[in-house]
Amino acid sequence: MGDMRRFSLQNNQMDDADEPVHNWYRFVLSFPPHLVRHYLHRFGVSEHHCVLDPFCGTGTTLVECKKLGIPSIGIESNPVAWFASQTKVDWRPDPDALSDHAEWIAGKTWAALQASGIADEAFGLLAATNGSRTPTPPELRELPPEQMELLLTNSISPLPLHKTLVLLEHLQADTDSRWRHHELLALARALVESIGNLRFGPEVGVGAVKPDAPVVSSWLERVRCMAQDLRQMRGRDTPVRVHLADARQLLDVLQPQSIDVVFTSPPYPNEKEYTRTTRLESVVLGFIRNRADLKALKRGLIRSNTRGVTSEDDDDGWVAACPRIQALVESIEARRLELGKTSGFERLYGRVTKLYFGGMVRHLSELRHVLRPGARLAYVVGDQASYLRVLIRTGQILAELAQDLGYEVESIDLFRTRLATATRELLREEVVVMHWPGARNAFGGTSMTQSLPNARNGGVMTTQYASIVEHIFSEKYEAGASEVSFTRANIVMAAQALGVELPKNLGDVIYSFRYRTPLPPSVSGTAPSGKAWMIQPAGRSRYRFVLVNADLARIVPDPNLTETKIPDATPGLVSRYALDDEQALLAKVRYNRLIDMFTGAVCYSLQNHLRTTVPGIGQIETDELYVGVDRHGVHYVFPVQAKGSQRKGSQGQASLVQVEQDDAMCASKFPGLLCRPIVAQFIQPDLVALLMFGRTDSGELVLMAEKHYRLTPADQVTPEDLQRYREPLEN
Repeated sequence: MGDMRRFSLQNNQMDDADEPVHNWYRFVLSFPPHLVRHYLHRFGVSEHHCVLDPFCGTGTTLVECKKLGIPSIGIESNPVAWFASQTKVDWRPDPDALSDHAEWIAGKTWAALQASGIADEAFGLLAATNGSRTPTPPELRELPPEQMELLLTNSISPLPLHKTLVLLEHLQADTDSRWRHHELLALARALVESIGNLRFGPEVGVGAVKPDAPVVSSWLERVRCMAQDLRQMRGRDTPVRVHLADARQLLDVLQPQSIDVVFTSPPYPNEKEYTRTTRLESVVLGFIRNRADLKALKRGLIRSNTRGVTSEDDDDGWVAACPRIQALVESIEARRLELGKTSGFERLYGRVTKLYFGGMVRHLSELRHVLRPGARLAYVVGDQASYLRVLIRTGQILAELAQDLGYEVESIDLFRTRLATATRELLREEVVVMHWPGARNAFGGTSMTQSLPNARNGGVMTTQYASIVEHIFSEKYEAGASEVSFTRANIVMAAQALGVELPKNLGDVIYSFRYRTPLPPSVSGTAPSGKAWMIQPAGRSRYRFVLVNADLARIVPDPNLTETKIPDATPGLVSRYALDDEQALLAKVRYNRLIDMFTGAVCYSLQNHLRTTVPGIGQIETDELYVGVDRHGVHYVFPVQAKGSQRKGSQGQASLVQVEQDDAMCASKFPGLLCRPIVAQFIQPDLVALLMFGRTDSGELVLMAEKHYRLTPADQVTPEDLQRYREPLEN
C-alpha cells in the first residue's frame, strides 16, 4: 500500500491559492486541486502528455492541468457539469469587457424589476407610489409546469425565482456569445449558494425557506470574481477539450492510444442521487426541461444508486462471472432478508451493486483502447456502507477488476477517512494507482477478452465474438500488413478451433465490431501510431481488416466548432412528435434545407433508405440520397448517413466504413456525378452537425467540411448574429 499521510482530512479543503477558476462552480464533494498536482508530479507529467478525466464533473482536473500547461480532455455526461467544465477552461474573454457587459445586464434587469414594483437589493415589493401601505403584488413568473415538477420542493422561493427568470431573460436576449457562458455559469453558482434554499450535507436537501434573496447583485459579484481570475489566467492557451459523453463509451469521442495519464473520481456505490445535486441550476437554466431529459441524463451515468436503475440496464452482465461481486451481492441480500427489509429500493441494493461494478468494468475495458502503453492512472474512490451497512471496499474491488482486464496495480493510497452516516464508522477514501502495460501477449496465452463478460446476451455472446475475431486475426495477420482478408467460413473454423458455440447469425459477429463494439486490444494494439483497424466488406461473404486514419475511425463532431443559427422551418406538428432518432434528424435536415446551405448547391432528395448491392462490398443501405447542382452547373450526389442522439451509444455514431460504402455505391451507380458523402449527427435536439467527405488526388478519403446548425425560432436570430455571419464575406 502507498503512503499519503500528508493528505489528511483537513487537506481535503481548498487551499487559498487554489481558489482562482476552481471556485467558479464546484460540487460539494469535489476532490481538492492539490491532490491532482500531487499525482501529476508523481507521474512526471509534462506538456508533452495528455491527461484524461473520464468523470470530470466540474473540471477540477482539467483546470489544474491548464494552469500547469498540460493538455487535457474531460468526459462528463451531466450537461450542467459539462457546461461548467467547458466554461471553466475557457480563459479567452477580456475581463474588463466581461465586467462591463455584466454591469450593463444588471442595470437593465434592475430597471425591469423596479418597473414591475420589485426591489431586488432592498428585497420584496417597492412602496406604492400612491401612498397606500400595501402595494399590489405583481404577477410572478414561473417555470413551465413540466420543469417546476422536477425541482426539489421549496428549493427556490417564488420571488427569487421570478427575479432569476427576469435576469435570465435579459441574458438570453443579448446574443453576444463572448460572455454568455461565463455569465450563465455565474448564475448557476449564485442559484446554489445564495438565491435558492438548498443546503448540502453529504446529500443535497432544502434548508431554511427564505421568502426573498438578492439575485442580481449575487450574480454580479460572481461575474466580477471571474473577471478577476481571468486577469491572472490570460495568455495561457493550453489545449483542453470537454466532451458531453458516457465514460463507458470513450471511443465515441476519443482516438485510440491517445491518452498518457488518467486522473479521475468516479461515483461511488451509495444512495446519493447525483442528479439532485445539480437539479436546481439544471432546471432553471434549461439543461433539463422535462422528465424525458432527466431520464436521458441518467442513462449516461454509471448506475451507483437505486433511483437510477431501470429494467433496460444490463451492465451487470460484465460482472456476472465475478465471484467477489456475487459474494458481495449475496451478503447484501442476506442482510436484507435478515432485517425484513421489503421496500422497492432495498430490493434493488444487490442489483445496483452489480450494475455499478459492471459499469466500471465496462468503462475500464473501453479505456484500454485509448491508453498509450505505459499510461498511468489514479482513481479516487471511497468505501461505502450505504446498503444495509454491508461494507463495500470499493478501491480494493476496482483494483482486482482492473487487474483482470490487464492493468497493473501499483498501490492503493489512503487519501482520507470520512464518517459513515449510517454506522458512524470511519470509511476509507483511497486513490487506486495503476498503469496500463499495453496489449501484451496479443496472440499468446489466454486473451483478456475471453475472461471479460459483456452486457449483451448475459455477457456470453460478445465474449465469443471477441475470441473469434482475435483467432481469425492472429491466424492471418503478418507484421507490417495493412490489410487482412477473411471469409465467413473462417468464422466457422475459428469457433470450432476455440470450442465455442457457433453464433446463429454469423453476420452479427462482423456487424458488432463494425458498429457497436471496439475491436479487442490484441487486434487494435497492432495498429501503428495514427492508424486504426476497421472491418470492411470485401464481397459476398468476404471481409477484410484494413488500416485507416485513426482520426476517421470514429466520426465525431468537433465540440469547439461555432454554431450557425438557422430559423427553424420544421413544421410544428413534426417538432412536437419528433424523437431524437435518425428519422427525426433526416426530417429536420430536409425541412430546413440544410444540405443546400451546407454544400452551396441546390439539392433534392432522390431516395431514402436506399438498399443496393455494390461490387466488391455486398449489400449496403444509405439513409438518404440527394442530388444537386451548383452555380457552375456541376452535378453532385450526396449520400447521407444520419445518426441520432449520442446518448444512444455507439449506434449513434458514424464510422468510416459507412462513408466509404456510400462513396463506392455512388461510384458504381452514379459514375458521372461528383460524390460528396455526408454524415448528419444530432448534438442536441436542436443542434445538427453536418460533416462532408471527399477524396484527395491520391484517393484518400478525408473530411472536407464541417458545420453546426442551431435550429432556432426566427426571432432569436438577432441583428448581431447576422452581422457576425457577414463579417467573413466583407473582410
